[in-house]
Amino acid sequence: MKKILFTVLFLGGLVSLRAEEVPDSLSVQKKVTIEEVVVTGTRNETDVRHLPMTVSVVNREQIEHRNDPSLLPLLTEYIPGLFTTSRGLMGYGVSGGAAGGMSLRGIGGVPQEGLPTTGMLVLIDGHPQYMGLMGHPISDAYQSLLAERVEVLRGPASVLYGSNAMGGVINIVTRKMQQDGIRTHANVRYGSYNTLQSEVTNRIRKGRFTSIVSGSYNRTDGHRKDMEFEQYGGYAKFGYEISDAWNVWADVNLTHFDASNPGEISNPLLDNDQRITRGMTSFALANHYAKTSGTLSFFYNWGKHWINDGYHLGGDPLDYRFHSRDQMLGVSWYQSVQLFEGNRLTVGFDYFHFGGVIEAIAQEIVLAEFIALRAPVAHGQHSQHRHWIEFAHVAASRRKGN
Repeated sequence: MKKILFTVLFLGGLVSLRAEEVPDSLSVQKKVTIEEVVVTGTRNETDVRHLPMTVSVVNREQIEHRNDPSLLPLLTEYIPGLFTTSRGLMGYGVSGGAAGGMSLRGIGGVPQEGLPTTGMLVLIDGHPQYMGLMGHPISDAYQSLLAERVEVLRGPASVLYGSNAMGGVINIVTRKMQQDGIRTHANVRYGSYNTLQSEVTNRIRKGRFTSIVSGSYNRTDGHRKDMEFEQYGGYAKFGYEISDAWNVWADVNLTHFDASNPGEISNPLLDNDQRITRGMTSFALANHYAKTSGTLSFFYNWGKHWINDGYHLGGDPLDYRFHSRDQMLGVSWYQSVQLFEGNRLTVGFDYFHFGGVIEAIAQEIVLAEFIALRAPVAHGQHSQHRHWIEFAHVAASRRKGN
């Protein structure tokens, strides 16, 4: 009993002595180092602690550790509140029976057939990435081979990014080569259901010049009959540092995938096939000084969709195929300056132009409706384009109802 009492008193003496040696915590200035800054939500590089919204970051190390050709499964694991739908071993597809719907904190895409994601905005280096006619993201186009990191703004951001960002924003920051030299990486995986994943990447930094070239091929037979998926992808980026404060870069990303949808087990589909091609290219000139930084950039996205909606057992094959071409281009400029400590002023502008055309077997009807809508328009290219987008939605809805 005495021994236990002595121990307690001794420990109490240590605690008391320690408290006397430590100065008042209010008088100690703690230094916290944040190695990674984000650009989503402010345009310029900003310490995540100074943002008025919540931003989560997934870095390259986490992407390589997951070793998945698509970014969405990784984001579902690491980003709180982010939910994405999936339908098989690989691939999401488009149109009826597609997966890849995204929602954040319950806002975004509705996880129901035929209702695409229109409340979650996906960016690549700050440039919007979605189908120019329907306005929804193409989940299979967001591959891990082009991402250095992914920044996810969790919460409404429509003031900055428009109505597509009601649920949040996913910004894919493309890869960079930081170290001098040449590095080549190859990865091949093979598994069940004849599933193959492969990727080859070459990165070069020599003096002021940098380049990144990547290619991938992925395929699977799927865990059900008529659920094949095959995808080719490539990405290239070239940059040059004009000076210590100025640099320029250009990149191009291209992917093509073929997907099949077998429908429900109790009500299978036949010949529900898709052939989708998506492309993106951009050019940027950036400056970065101690008190000011900014970027002038141009981007152009395009896509070609060929879709056979298929038919059920006992039905007749469709006598038409959905075929569309869409595009989006834009110019963006901003310049940010720090007038005094704790303050930053940013000015700039964005211009976007998007749309496309839809083709089908009943092309005469489509053209007649297009002329009827377009004829009375005389308000410039933007108004014509808006009417064409409205018509595209009508045509797509009508097609699915046939």
